[in-house]
Amino acid sequence: MSWRDITLGALCAEGGGGVQTGPFGSQLHAADYVREGVPSVMPHNIGDNVIDERGIARITVKDATRLGKYLLAEGDIVYSRRGDVEKRALVRPENEGWLCGTGCLRVRLGDQGRNDARFISQLLGTPKTREWISRHAVGATMPNLNTKILSSVPLRVPELEEQRAIADVLAALEDKIAANTRLTETASELAEGLTREGVDPGRKMALTQIADVVMGSSPVGASLNEDGRGTVFYQGVRDFGFRSPKRRIWTEKITRLGEAGDTLLSVRAPVGRLNVASEPICIGRGLAAIRTAVGAPATLFNLLKAFPEVWEPFEAEGTIFGSINRGQLEGLQVPSVKPELAAGLESRLAGLEASITSALAENNLLAELRDTLLPELMSGRLCVKDAEKKIEEVV
Repeated sequence: MSWRDITLGALCAEGGGGVQTGPFGSQLHAADYVREGVPSVMPHNIGDNVIDERGIARITVKDATRLGKYLLAEGDIVYSRRGDVEKRALVRPENEGWLCGTGCLRVRLGDQGRNDARFISQLLGTPKTREWISRHAVGATMPNLNTKILSSVPLRVPELEEQRAIADVLAALEDKIAANTRLTETASELAEGLTREGVDPGRKMALTQIADVVMGSSPVGASLNEDGRGTVFYQGVRDFGFRSPKRRIWTEKITRLGEAGDTLLSVRAPVGRLNVASEPICIGRGLAAIRTAVGAPATLFNLLKAFPEVWEPFEAEGTIFGSINRGQLEGLQVPSVKPELAAGLESRLAGLEASITSALAENNLLAELRDTLLPELMSGRLCVKDAEKKIEEVV
């Protein structure tokens, strides 16, 4: 088995492809986006090697035709030009013909008979390559990526047959993760639907009638660490996930404590982003912990999530960014659940939330296995057959 060293740009050039930026703002204005039309992939739509369709912007077919050079094809890889520049998304068949939107970069390998796009995208996700991209991104306050930097990414690739074998074995993990993700999205949509059906359209109540509010307060910087010492700390939405935030920072000095099951609310722009605490945590000034006072944590979370319009007035609060303070939060008027449906609604929502939690936990284990296998497979230290055995134990 032979491997060779090459840059991403040279690899693309061999297949007749290349690295290209999406359209600039002068080519596509805010007023050009429409409710129905061709999806436009923005940086926030770039997930973990997949395009996240939630909240995706759209443009007219006419504009898509005008911007045809920026459309995506199966096998392309999309990057954000700024911010979280390490993340990338592989364009799959269902994303064919979508727009590489403003703020993104498109990697096109070209001839699929020379290299396997699935393998290259996985290779770009290895810790070594992600670290290289992060280190070479420019910008004093926010990392920025451009075509020159991305084209210069160094890669070590095997022959096409080995690329396909490695991509196939990792696909089993990717498929299972994708299936779990669809399950969580479906369960979440069902939960929101049940919640909307369970409220009395003519009645509202103050949030404090059903919940207690704990506003966040940040501990001193010297108490923070990334070594797991103390209590997990969340300052704001940076670490928010689909349902619960991901551990990154800990503190040895708790200022405000959130309990497992609390709804975590972003009180600064973007106001209204929600997660659920899966364990006792320390909350910083960008968050509030909202705790059920009536024994219905699943209903509380979904009640706040299913009616995002309650947060809209607060997006304009503050001098520059949206915000909501304690008084406003405690006086917040939220839809009232029909009393005769309350117990049954909580039971059904709790079941859906449990299935979401289980699927997400399995995805974390699968992702850990994938991230363990990736560098070993990509370096040739682990053969495909041995990797298959490890995957069969969990899939």
